[in-house]
Parts: sequence; structure tokens; C-alpha cells
Amino acid sequence: MGTARRLIEQLRTRKVFKVAAGYAVVGWLAMQVADVMFPALGLPTWTVTLAAALLIVGFPVALALAWLFDITPEGIRVDTGTAGVPAVDPMPLREAATARAPATDAPRAPAAGEDAGVARGVAVLPFLDLSAARDNEYFSDGLTEELLNVLCTVDGLRVSSRTSCFNLKGKDIDIPAVAARLKVSHVLEGSVRKAGNRVRITAQLIEAATDSHLWSDTWDRDLDDIFAIQQDIARKIVEALRLRLDPRALPDLTTRSIQAYDCYLRGRSFVHKFGPKSLGFAIESFRRATELDPRYARAWAGLAEAHALRAIYYDTDPADRDSADTASNKALELAPGLAEAHVARGAAELAAEAYADAEREFVTAIEIAPRMFEGYYYAGRSCIHQGHLQRALEFFQRAAAVSPEDYNVPLLAAPIYRSLGEEARALELDRRGIELAERHLENNPDSARPYYLSASALLLIGQTEKALDWARRAIAIDPSDPATLYNVACFYVQAGRIDDALECLENGVTSRSWLQNDPELDPLREHPRFKALLARRT
Repeated sequence: MGTARRLIEQLRTRKVFKVAAGYAVVGWLAMQVADVMFPALGLPTWTVTLAAALLIVGFPVALALAWLFDITPEGIRVDTGTAGVPAVDPMPLREAATARAPATDAPRAPAAGEDAGVARGVAVLPFLDLSAARDNEYFSDGLTEELLNVLCTVDGLRVSSRTSCFNLKGKDIDIPAVAARLKVSHVLEGSVRKAGNRVRITAQLIEAATDSHLWSDTWDRDLDDIFAIQQDIARKIVEALRLRLDPRALPDLTTRSIQAYDCYLRGRSFVHKFGPKSLGFAIESFRRATELDPRYARAWAGLAEAHALRAIYYDTDPADRDSADTASNKALELAPGLAEAHVARGAAELAAEAYADAEREFVTAIEIAPRMFEGYYYAGRSCIHQGHLQRALEFFQRAAAVSPEDYNVPLLAAPIYRSLGEEARALELDRRGIELAERHLENNPDSARPYYLSASALLLIGQTEKALDWARRAIAIDPSDPATLYNVACFYVQAGRIDDALECLENGVTSRSWLQNDPELDPLREHPRFKALLARRT
């Protein structure tokens, strides 16, 4: 957005145009009255000129007052910032991030099961962290995710998934292009400036068809009011779209401790980064949240999920399975109707290899929160472990409809279609998964998972050199990560690079069950180095 356009947007938001128009109308009427009444009252003719001069002098004064002051439910307010929180300009949010790369991808046609309509659809772009040290991104991202969760409860409102919205983080794309890509009619963007116990949040809802603001607002509050601010933003969005937000549909945050909530948001940010180190930090953050508020069900659910994910993907701590079991049961005890608690319980069952029980928990989570991606995604994985491949595909299709920009789903579904003899569909999903992985890597270049999950897909569509390059990149990012080494080893087996595969397995794989049971490793079974590796894992 250029300088002139930013100025126009600010003049509109601060109602300067309305004041100018109103002043002009009132001034014109006043001059008509003066022209008629002053002579009738015997006043000298120069008084009419004086009235005109006063109106002219008053015009810039009225505009200045309109710029500086705002009429709010609390009265007339001057925008001078808050204690410890400098004032934030609410308009140029799309230009506040630095080093933004232009997006070149065009909107795609919706896949089967996706909602192609844009009526009453909203995307919540990641709120910008405008804190002085730019060290509160976890908080602004967490606020964005919480708003997404609240809006997902609104009947008649289609909300773009977290993955879809966060793939646009830091990109300078105009609002109509964002709306076209995500197939929504409205876009919410905002910023967060956190300083001590004070927070300033700005938010604005933009109508894509006209690229104009339906409303914008600023909240200057203590952090203790953060929950009320979230719900206030959601209500204003719903009111602007002429929908109805049932207060009973608002999620129970299960805590009123801002310190515990802050730790919870830190934990969620680490879970999204994935990897053994990040999951370790997530466990520490969630554990601290449960210490600050022992009845914080969402923190217990987060703690269980982090332990379970570390057990499933890395198997680095024998206590993770028991910890996931204990924490997930605690979450369900505190909040049996909380979808996140059932996802956590399902993850704990996955870690314990109780796959049928895990699927039941994920289905329960879906019944409570039909727009929750994790429920469908992990239910599909549970079905794969049980050999229920068609049912797994059904869950993955629903997961893709909820979060069409998630790269994991097509890359996991492609091998299933291939095993069922549907090679054309498998190749289609391979290409789609690679496209989405590349999109994810634009904002997460240090993430190994998109590289190693996509390597096999690249090999199968004939891009062998790129596949090898991506495998090497995955290892370069974290050469000691067991999940990376294992998946790259499986890729090397497919590529016929047996020595490279064995080197990966020797350098980091800790799970004997993976080595014994994975059919992808069958070409290695008789190799002396593989037999020696199995012997060391006994």
C-alpha cells in the first residue's frame, strides 16, 4: 500500500472525511441563515463576512480535532498511547513487516470435499508482533490461533485454517488476492504490542470485494483482559458479517491466569515448530502452565500431546508414554467436553500403540469440534496402523477440506492410493504435496519435515536430482534428528542408495520396532550392517 493510500485509509478510519462533509453542509446552512437573518436583525453587512471567515478558520480546526480525538463508549479519547505501550498506527498493518517476498501463486480450484464458496468466509492473518524487541511473536501468533478457534464455532461462517492463514505470514499480498487464494469474502488483520503487563491490540476487518474496512478498533488494556479482548474481536467480526455468535459456543479457556496462559501460548508455538528440541521446550512450557494453574485443562492437554509426539516420532525418553497417559487423563478429568483433551488422549493412545482406542478419541474430538484439523489427521493415521486404508483416506480427505494447505495430508495419502492401484491419483497428490511443502518452506526454511516427506514424492514424479537435494537439506538442518534420519533412510532405499540408507540408520535411529516392522526397509534385511544394527538395538 503506497503512502497516499495509507493516508487516505487513516483519514477514513479517523472519520476525517465524515467531519469535513458534515462541516461543509452545516457551514453552508449557517451562511444561508446569516445571509437572510443578519440584515433582518439590523446587523451591519460586515457581520456576514465575519461569519464566513470564522467558518473558514474553523474548518482546519475541526479536521485536526477529528484526527486527534475519537468518540468511544467510554467518552472522548485522545490517541496518545498507554503506559509503557507506545501508540500504534492501526492502518499500515500490511506494510509493518519487513523483507516480505511477493507471492506468485494463483488461486487453485478446490479439491473434492473442499468448500469452494466465499460467502461469509473469513481469513485471520497472523497478527504482527510490534513489541519493541520483536520478541513476542509467540503471543501474537497465539492470539491469531485463539481467534481462529473462536470463529470456527460460528454457524454460517467459513474460517480458513491455521495452516492456510499462516502460510501468508510476512507476505505483502493485497487483500483481494488473499481472499481469492483462500476463497473468503473478508480478511481480518491486526497487530499486538506487548510491554510489561500492558498490551495494545489493533484489529481491522476488510471486505475483499471493495478492499475497504468494515471496522477497525484498538484495545489498550492490562494483559488480564486478553480473554475479553479476544471475545470482543470475535463478536465485532460476527456483527459486521450480520451473523450471530452464541455465547455458549465460545470455548472455555479453562484458566484465568494470564501467566499460565502465556506459558501455554509458548508451548503451542514450540509444538508447531516440531522437532525433538522444540517438543522438549514445549513440555517445559506446558508443565510450567500446569504448575501456575493446576486446573488448566488445555495446558494438561498440550503437555500430553507434546509427550506423545516425542514418543511417536523420536522415542528419546522412555517416560514420554507414561507422561502422555497421565497428562491426558488429567485433561479429560478437568474438561471432559474439551476437544483438545480428547485429541491429547488419542495421541497418548497412539504413542501406546492402542490404535483403535486412539481412533475413538479422535472421532469424539471431531464430534465436539468438526473444524479441528488434528482430529481428522490423527484419526487417519490411527486407521493406517490398523490397516483400514479406505477409512484412513476418508479422514484425510476431510482433513484436507478443513486445512487445504497442509502438506502432510497429500504426502501421506499418496502412498495409500498407490497401494490400492490408483497411480494417477497418487501422482496428483505427490505433486500437490510438493507444492504445499514448498509454500510452507517459504516461511519455515529451517523445517526438515517438508524436505524429507517430499523427497520420495519428488523421486516418484521423476525429479531425482531435486529429491536427492531435498534429502540432503533435511539432514543438513538437523543431522541428529532421528525422525529426519529415518525418513531420509527410507527415501534412500527407494532410490537404491543402500549405503546412504544404512549410514542414516546407524547415525540416529533409536526405535527397534521401526527397524523390525517397516516394509520399506525390506531390501536391507539381509545386509550385514543392517543385521548388526538390529543386534545393537536389542
